[in-house]
Amino acid sequence: MAQTKKIEIRQAILDAAYELFSKRGYSDTNITEIARAAKVAPANLYVYFRSKLEILLSIYEPWLVKRFDELEKSLPRIASPRQRLLKILSTLWRDIPAVENGFANNWMRALATTAAREGYSPRLRLAIEERLAGLLDGCVPNLGRAGARELANIVLMAFDGYALNFHLNGGASCARRRLTLFADILLNGAPLAASRRPTKPSRRQASRRAVERAVAHVTG
Repeated sequence: MAQTKKIEIRQAILDAAYELFSKRGYSDTNITEIARAAKVAPANLYVYFRSKLEILLSIYEPWLVKRFDELEKSLPRIASPRQRLLKILSTLWRDIPAVENGFANNWMRALATTAAREGYSPRLRLAIEERLAGLLDGCVPNLGRAGARELANIVLMAFDGYALNFHLNGGASCARRRLTLFADILLNGAPLAASRRPTKPSRRQASRRAVERAVAHVTG
């Protein structure tokens, strides 16, 4: 007979895991420690969660979604597309990586050490990428949905890096000058040597090249 799941026990497990992940990190926390802190037997913990990864996802998903909700609510009050873009980049590359002593770093550690049997799914990543693409499409002209999705993917990859860097380098965050540079490249393009093309590129081509140059600055 299947055991009856109790909401208060599930929440106790999540609360205990959050405290341990926040203090010690994902990699240095094990299931036995989570169960002990939640005052349940390790075997009973598996009634509620299949793995440590699932526990973290159950914490991290609402944690991250809440921060995207806050970001979305703040953008309509910003009239300038450039300032909206800077707000998005600052939130993803400076604010969220630093929130609650860099809690996002736990998800980066989890993905680096997880195995397929632990049930990883890209569902959350794809949902956040789609949501971010919609925000970026409203800031950068002539991207289109496909271009906005590609740009969102790049911005999230950089977010992963800054979340890791926050812990590796003593709370380091993205310099504001990089945010400004990246935004200006996307919106205006960077100075280039004289083009060999005899014809002026279309606005869509120019926007695409601006994205490519921006990627080069971030990854180079």
